[in-house]
Amino acid sequence: MPARRTDPKIPEGLKIKTSMPALRVAKEAEIGGLGLDWSNRPGVLDDAGLTEWDRLAEVYAMDATRFREGERAALVAYCSWWSAFASAAADVRDRGPVVEGRSDMDRGRMVKNPATVAMREASQQLRYWARELGLTTDARVRIGLADTDDQGRDDDNPFA
Repeated sequence: MPARRTDPKIPEGLKIKTSMPALRVAKEAEIGGLGLDWSNRPGVLDDAGLTEWDRLAEVYAMDATRFREGERAALVAYCSWWSAFASAAADVRDRGPVVEGRSDMDRGRMVKNPATVAMREASQQLRYWARELGLTTDARVRIGLADTDDQGRDDDNPFA
């Protein structure tokens, strides 16, 4: 009779007595943690970032494991860049895309509002994080997450 194999990570005599679902949950927890606790709001976010955090929490409230605790830092980064974009956009809205120059060389003439550069940088970072987190339609298709609205459409199409 062959010797029984033991997992060195599991203490002797300890067994998981449930079937596959428990193993799946354990494996998922090992990969990225359990579902994200949206109520644990990051202290580093300002009001605009927290508003975006709360919006995402509401959107994904019914999908408990869409994001995991292991993705918290990425979501905080996304919300931070959202806040930076919103702040720069507000400045451009309030002062316009061109502003009066402040340096000695630019005094007395109009120059591009520096907030437009901040908007561009923030929008690039937002696109990156949205793609990384699967927050856009294209990103969801690439990572194999179909939108629920799109799933039923092919059933009615005999050519799909």
